Amino acid sequence: MSEEWRTNPKVIELVQRVQNTQVFLKMAAIELRRIAEQAPDMAAELRQIVQKIEAEAEDLADDTDSRPAEA
Repeated sequence: MSEEWRTNPKVIELVQRVQNTQVFLKMAAIELRRIAEQAPDMAAELRQIVQKIEAEAEDLADDTDSRPAEA
């Protein structure tokens, strides 16, 4: 498979959307941590959600960094 996928406008747009989603997830995790500090009664549950959000952001980063499989 050639490297055409790197210059395909639809692929570029998809990668940008994934990167934007990753940034959003990281920002959401930061905000949830801040809320957890202010709400000790909810802190454990919020931290679990933060871990899931961060894992999803990392998965997106891994998917974005890898190239499509050779045909």
